[in-house]
Amino acid sequence: MNRETTYLTDLAAVLWPCGGLLGPGDGEVGRRARRDRGQQYLPVPSARDPRVILPVYDRSAATRGIASFSRRHSAADRLRAALLAAAFTTGLAPLVLRDRLYVGAGPGIEHALASALDRELAVAIHLGPPRANRKPVLLLLTPGGRTVGYAKVAVNDLTSRLVRDESRALRRLADARLPDVTVPRLLHEGEWNGYPLLVQEALPVGYQTDRPTRHQLLRCVTQIADLAGSRTLHLAESPYRRALAERILRLGARPEAAPLREALVGLPDVRLPFGAWHGDLTRWNIAGTARRAFVWDWERLAMDAPVGFDALHYDLNECVQAGVHPGVHRWLDSGPRLLLDPLMSGTGLGAHAVSTVMALYLIDLATRYLHDRQDECGASMAAVDDWLLPALEVLRERAAHEAARTG
Repeated sequence: MNRETTYLTDLAAVLWPCGGLLGPGDGEVGRRARRDRGQQYLPVPSARDPRVILPVYDRSAATRGIASFSRRHSAADRLRAALLAAAFTTGLAPLVLRDRLYVGAGPGIEHALASALDRELAVAIHLGPPRANRKPVLLLLTPGGRTVGYAKVAVNDLTSRLVRDESRALRRLADARLPDVTVPRLLHEGEWNGYPLLVQEALPVGYQTDRPTRHQLLRCVTQIADLAGSRTLHLAESPYRRALAERILRLGARPEAAPLREALVGLPDVRLPFGAWHGDLTRWNIAGTARRAFVWDWERLAMDAPVGFDALHYDLNECVQAGVHPGVHRWLDSGPRLLLDPLMSGTGLGAHAVSTVMALYLIDLATRYLHDRQDECGASMAAVDDWLLPALEVLRERAAHEAARTG
């Protein structure tokens, strides 16, 4: 077993207390499972590299799960998803994909969700790539294939905190005024197998929506920033800076802590607008029409950060799609243009503070990665000493020049 198959069997123990076994569709494990009348799921593309878990004999749930979980991905990913959906539609998928996750006949997560929402449900499960904050996201469907919502189940201490934080964020956002942004409603909050669980409604995201344009993105960013009202402060006197310094201090003896602390201390004491930020605004968490943005995954919502962080985060994640190092170089050029866009002018962010905001964003992001131990999962973006610290040094020099020009 590799790390991913171990993760899959550990996950099965959380979602189905009766446990799950991995095996081929035509092996002894499968024959025993069929005798026990348990359920069968397909880890796709394989048990050694699972990204989604689909019910073997529910074609509707499987095909809807493939479509839902691939919508924001690349063209190549969408093509692979279309071929996989065709394989389920024609009944070929169980023949082509050999790996199975066999689940015992006892009550599992599906039964708990059906009881909580008081309706019969089928589920398809998204896992995503290995990350410290990786957790199952369950697409909930009626027997007729209509989407009811999405459920998130924690699997460890970090994901427990994030699921609770998202529940708290959705409760807060239910009363928020976001003129052009739609947020999912919280449908259920509880526990499953000792871990926190939430269910949120499915947003009307489909073929009429797409990735946001620059205008839509910045309109969304500024409205989120104003969730609790924004204020302009000198960096040195801001609660945000004190909180960030304390987070770096809690990194202890990690070798990255010292350069992050030095970078924070060395930034100029410019005046900045502070407000809320989504915390993980990427192509996977936002879709737009000409008039509205639909935004989900609010587990990182914070109410006090330099305005512009969300725009920088979205842009960085777009830039690195073709490679981290060339992407970061592009971001160092595109980030300032985003922050200086006329749509951002009403926030109070001036040209004297652009590089300071970008540097603060990288310090914040690095601190998050290190606290979450993302580097232990092998994610390329989590290697902060490889790309982030060099980029931060460039921004520190820029910040000093910008502050001196306007000082």
